Amino acid sequence: MELFFVPESHIDLTKNRIELADQEFHHIVRVVRKKSGDTLWITDGRGTCFQTEIEQIGKNSAELKILSQEKKPAPKTKIAVALSLMKASERFDFFLEKATELGVAEILPMMTHRTVSRPAEKQYEKKHERWEKIVLAASKQSRQMWFPKLHPIQPFEEVLKRNDEVKLIAYENSAQHLVQGFSGKSILFLIGGEGGFTEAEVLAAKQAGFQEMTLGESVLRAETAGIFAVAMVRANLLSAAIREPEG
Repeated sequence: MELFFVPESHIDLTKNRIELADQEFHHIVRVVRKKSGDTLWITDGRGTCFQTEIEQIGKNSAELKILSQEKKPAPKTKIAVALSLMKASERFDFFLEKATELGVAEILPMMTHRTVSRPAEKQYEKKHERWEKIVLAASKQSRQMWFPKLHPIQPFEEVLKRNDEVKLIAYENSAQHLVQGFSGKSILFLIGGEGGFTEAEVLAAKQAGFQEMTLGESVLRAETAGIFAVAMVRANLLSAAIREPEG
């Protein structure tokens, strides 16, 4: 099943219709070459999946009839990752794609003391648009019904103000391992870029309620560390779900 995306503003539940337009219209009609009568699976990125049928195809849009719909509850465990921007932009792009595939709920591009890449304001809009396209493509490819929220770039100090239930900062000098206690909670990981976090930043994070933790003996690239953090939680939840009862 190939999944397509339509924003809520183009979905009319009172008329049981969906308007397909813009890039998704071009892809479905011009590239995939779907035609009237074909079935499409549509998500709004907020947990609802629609089975639809193409009724009419116009020059720049198409009208879909909703045949059925299914609502998927939001995940009880919500994973957020604040990752420092990196000098090589393709590495951040890779993180966006893989973290989305793994089901991350929020992504916070972050600037720390050692962040090398600091885009000018005029560059930021284009960069954010590219990130949104990567997240959208990865969400559809991995058939996510709940798309992650991509935040604007934030300074480290602003990220520390968040009130997640579990707040963790990856620190290479830490000996603390944390692999349990994630289920049903909102979790925020802070991941540094080239050079990691300064001692002052780690101290500030602790004072803001974060726990330091290690991601293992290997020194990981920033994008790998971010992906590892999400995968660690997902593996923990999967293990808990399939664990056989004792006795």
